[in-house]
Amino acid sequence: MKFFDVSENCISCVFNEKIAPDINTSVIALSRAIEQAQIEGITELVNSYNTLVIYFNDDITTHDELKKHISELKIADSNTEKKRTFVIPVCYDKKYALDLEELAAAHELTTEEVIQIHSENEYLVYMLGFMPGFPYLGGLDERIATPRRSSPRKAIPAGSVGIAANQTGMYPLQSPGGWNIIGQTPLKLYDPNRNPVVYYEAGDYIKYEPITLEQFDEIKRQVEAGTYEIQVKEEK
Repeated sequence: MKFFDVSENCISCVFNEKIAPDINTSVIALSRAIEQAQIEGITELVNSYNTLVIYFNDDITTHDELKKHISELKIADSNTEKKRTFVIPVCYDKKYALDLEELAAAHELTTEEVIQIHSENEYLVYMLGFMPGFPYLGGLDERIATPRRSSPRKAIPAGSVGIAANQTGMYPLQSPGGWNIIGQTPLKLYDPNRNPVVYYEAGDYIKYEPITLEQFDEIKRQVEAGTYEIQVKEEK
């Protein structure tokens, strides 16, 4: 790990130049260790694929003091952490899958094959960004990796599930965007009136579960009534 001074009140801890699950695990472990240590002066921690960015109050601490504190931290063994996998129901019907047919054709696959490939993997949540609760997920099968759309849409519906390059992700809120939309979940991925506001966090996993249009409507009714319980699998 290397330290870099970003500004007068910000440093970054860079673990490696590449993107890989074990590197991201180290970023998350350091972030959790810093949170538990409650180091005075730190105001915000921002995880990314291979870097932890730390913002601090420069009236309380300095770059050098912060680096010293962080270097002395005991980082928990990631093998002791429970693996949490959130099962996200997704309707891949053409009503919600705006780009599925085009994406499948580009890879010389059927839409059913794309759905099977997309829903059979568990995806690591590398980080949250872009908007509250937007997960950048790693582990997409190369057979369906697809560049962003050349012409972004002005409004992508909340809950849309998409692919961009070798990543997949979900839009918690309606937003402009250039990801290839292949389905939609009826869940509220971001809800400021719920605890937790976002179900998952960096280090968790997402597993997509294909559902029908009828199941989509039923789950949506449950979500709106506040009776839906997301499925979470925990294992060592």
